[in-house]
Amino acid sequence: MTNTDASSIAGQLVHSSVLVFLPGVCPQARSDILLANAFAQQVAWGDLKDGLEPDWFRNYWRNLAALGFDGKLAPAGRRPGPDRGSLAAQAIEHISQAGSARLGEAANQALEALRRDDKALKLFSAHSIVGTQARVQLLPCAQQSNGFIDMVLLHMDVSMEKSASDFLFKGASNGISVRDLRLEVIHFNLQGFREDYRRRAEASVARTAERVIRDLVL
Repeated sequence: MTNTDASSIAGQLVHSSVLVFLPGVCPQARSDILLANAFAQQVAWGDLKDGLEPDWFRNYWRNLAALGFDGKLAPAGRRPGPDRGSLAAQAIEHISQAGSARLGEAANQALEALRRDDKALKLFSAHSIVGTQARVQLLPCAQQSNGFIDMVLLHMDVSMEKSASDFLFKGASNGISVRDLRLEVIHFNLQGFREDYRRRAEASVARTAERVIRDLVL
């Protein structure tokens, strides 16, 4: 389901999220993070479709917190600021500032892999775009020496004048802008997830994995 070589960077497309694992994040941790993220998105998209929860990000964040991520309150919205270049370039800049240049570079590699892969790009746009709006998450993950896994979670709520599958790689000159930006450095309680939630998440995600998860070739 995900790259098991912990010595290399791995990228994973999951619904409307791009996950990036830096070298050192072990295969089990990569699998846990992927499953938790896929499950949280699956619930949020399902509830939005059924009209149960119109605030997609709040629902997504609430589910991540329940699965073992260390935030109970969703990150406050930030002013996106002036549009400088593509959405991808803006995202990388924010991640580098909130996390590190290393995380920003890993995120850049994953987005370039997405850009090169037409099938992955179509899958990503199919899950992220609703009409002329899109919801995107970018999560680079790094193993720390104390055993924790640090992640930068960046969420963008995007507005488009015209729907485009490659919207991430365009900007204001193409009528594409960020309406809402959320950014947070978070940790994941892997042990708690494995003990309490992994089996449920795995069973649920298995039914849709082939349609929503795809490896990115970095």
